[in-house]
Amino acid sequence: MSGKSVNSKALALADRTLDLLKKAGVHQALCSVRLSRSVETQARDGKIEKLQEAQSASLTVHLYVDGRYAAHNTSDLRPAELQAFLADAVALTRMLDPDPDRSLPEASRAAKSTDALALFDPAYPKIDADTRKRLVLEVDAASRVDKQVISATANFSDEDTDWAIAASNGTRASQRATSYSLGTEVTVGDGDKRPEDWWYVGARTLAGLQKPAEIGAEATRRAIARVGAKKDPSGKFTLVIENRAAGRLVSHWLQALLGGNLQQKRSFLDGKLGANIASPLLTLRDEPSLAVSMGARSFDREGMAAKPLALVEQGVLKNYYLDWYYAQKLKMAATTGSLSTLSLPGGSGDLAKLMAGIDRGILVTSFNGGNSNSLTGDFSLGIQGRRIEKGALAGPLTEMNLTGNHTTFWQTLRGVGGDPYPHSSLRMPSLVFEGAAVAGS
Repeated sequence: MSGKSVNSKALALADRTLDLLKKAGVHQALCSVRLSRSVETQARDGKIEKLQEAQSASLTVHLYVDGRYAAHNTSDLRPAELQAFLADAVALTRMLDPDPDRSLPEASRAAKSTDALALFDPAYPKIDADTRKRLVLEVDAASRVDKQVISATANFSDEDTDWAIAASNGTRASQRATSYSLGTEVTVGDGDKRPEDWWYVGARTLAGLQKPAEIGAEATRRAIARVGAKKDPSGKFTLVIENRAAGRLVSHWLQALLGGNLQQKRSFLDGKLGANIASPLLTLRDEPSLAVSMGARSFDREGMAAKPLALVEQGVLKNYYLDWYYAQKLKMAATTGSLSTLSLPGGSGDLAKLMAGIDRGILVTSFNGGNSNSLTGDFSLGIQGRRIEKGALAGPLTEMNLTGNHTTFWQTLRGVGGDPYPHSSLRMPSLVFEGAAVAGS
């Protein structure tokens, strides 16, 4: 990654917008600007199908006027149009009812950093159309080596985002970041069925991506492993959830930690700070400064400086996700309103080690649809994966459902792998649960 600061056009625009608001008599405001360029390249069956570039600009102003609050957004950044937008935004905000809980974060929480995590890949400006085509075609070719493959669609996307915030409480911060995604979806033949699977990798740098041939081969291997999938009888099983799927399960549970759900009494974790809410094996931490992560950041959406946050320690709930507004309403200390990078430390071993000794179980490789209720904790999620018999993988499973309640399900966590999934902000390892209820035939 780049070790030096990158000039931020977004920060310059946020500064100018804040000055315009001050001249208009608005002394409490926050300006957030995002400028991005993204390119998507797609190949199917050996041919380039898409090479599309998009540029976007967005400016959001959060206004605190005479005890009233409103957020307004525009993508038209021409000087005259911007001034007209701001005038209208101020006038509209003055028409609203007062909200005494709305305010900017305290000055002591304000972020004051420029590219503190150096998330911009210096190689990004050198990437051209030929490079993009080569990468996606290499993945596509590796996806179609096996004769069972019917079709494959490979994608490569890259993005350069300049994000900045300036506010009247002293916040002045920017972050320029790059991100890449490379992968493929593969469909294979199975009589009149068409099993499919995928493999995608994400990274902050081009050099951090997995080799294209490995990506294509992995997606094909997973798709072929779906051949012959069927539904098994219902029962209770030892469940091993693969790292790439574990984040999906955790994301449902996280909804109960959000300030909005707590304040509106839609959380089964309301009032549970300091209580044991999971197995002692569960420790969850929000780690914004993990620079290699797709969720890394040095400040949040309210301009508060990002700090590590302990959510759960050995099964005990320590913190919620509370932005400044909901913290004021709940009379609690603000943390941050949204996830950065979530980690679960302390595990060891890979899937083979986690499955060893399991006489009868299920490896969950992905979740398909389903629902989770943040108020009651009840959930029902479609799953697909493989049987585990005597510690080894057996035939593929499909059209089955994992059902339970988060308040009891997480108490059954019995194993944590040492294989955190690196391609997401949810860097979850593989997990083992005992006695999980799975509905099938």
